Amino acid sequence: MPGNTRSRSSSPSPSPMDRRRRRRRRRLIAAVVAASLLALVVGGAVVATPLLRSYGIYLVPPSPQTYAEVALDAMRRGVDATPDRYKQVRERALASVADASDYADTYGPLTKAAAELGGPHTTFNDPASAAELFGPSSGSKAENELLTVTSADGVTTIRLPTLIGGGSGTDSFGQRYIDTAVEAITAAAPDTSAWVVDLRDNHGGNVWPMLAAMAPLLDDGTVETFESVDGSTVVSVDGGTVSSNGTRQGAATTPQPKVHGPIAVVIDGMTGSSAEAVAIAFIGQSDVHVFGQPSYGFSTANQPVRLYDGAVVNLTVAVDTDRTGKRYGVPIVPDTAVEDATQLPTAISTWLANRG
Repeated sequence: MPGNTRSRSSSPSPSPMDRRRRRRRRRLIAAVVAASLLALVVGGAVVATPLLRSYGIYLVPPSPQTYAEVALDAMRRGVDATPDRYKQVRERALASVADASDYADTYGPLTKAAAELGGPHTTFNDPASAAELFGPSSGSKAENELLTVTSADGVTTIRLPTLIGGGSGTDSFGQRYIDTAVEAITAAAPDTSAWVVDLRDNHGGNVWPMLAAMAPLLDDGTVETFESVDGSTVVSVDGGTVSSNGTRQGAATTPQPKVHGPIAVVIDGMTGSSAEAVAIAFIGQSDVHVFGQPSYGFSTANQPVRLYDGAVVNLTVAVDTDRTGKRYGVPIVPDTAVEDATQLPTAISTWLANRG
């Protein structure tokens, strides 16, 4: 019995000309698709370039003019960067670098702009000086020294020297700086009835190891704030840990208990920058008294901004404020002025004997 069948008409084979037309059409479609994808990638890169640039990511090396624009964008946060001043300084700086052929040609105008927008505490550092001051090995040179802790007649004196950089990590100089202080303070505590924090001739540097070194003497909680044009950074102590806005910045390898007793803080005209921040962290704490001479007056906070070629704008972005709300940015005036440094022990002894 015959089964049902379907007839299927056969299509004629395409001619050579038809085949050529189809190949051309396929190539045209592929070219259109590729061009569209390239346009999408290029367009996306163009759109994304400013965002990437703000994170220090470049698809191609920036021109000297773009390099200057990036630096000036960062300077908008300077403590003296009011809208009118910023606009004027930016326009003047960009005009000065319009014909720059390399990055070094921009350094002069950018140095001037940084000082105008960030004040006298702001510096522009070329790549060589930036590597020395802000590189991973900064602070490992012989000019950095460890602090010293000495005791006599129940009074323990902690002399904090300048700390340039200090690096990071468990083997860094900054960590040694912290641990040396905390261990020595702990060892001296049983025989100590009063403390002296000596910040004379300390030009500043890395504030976090300095504050962490003093954590055993500082009350827990907010010790100061850095007030910027767009907000505040709260510096706090919790046990042996120092934090900024809750982010850990430094602590002893082995935290130790708090120590007690009155504290004399000693400053002079060379106490500057981060050393002033350390002094301010103590101001407002009970049983603390400041002796000596007015400090240098760089009681402000700086933020390093690294540029494409490794140069750094160390921009002043905030003013130090003590725990009572008093703003600085000016010299710290001691509670008791002492003209002659040889009279400091007598002045401190008198305060200790007569404090209420």
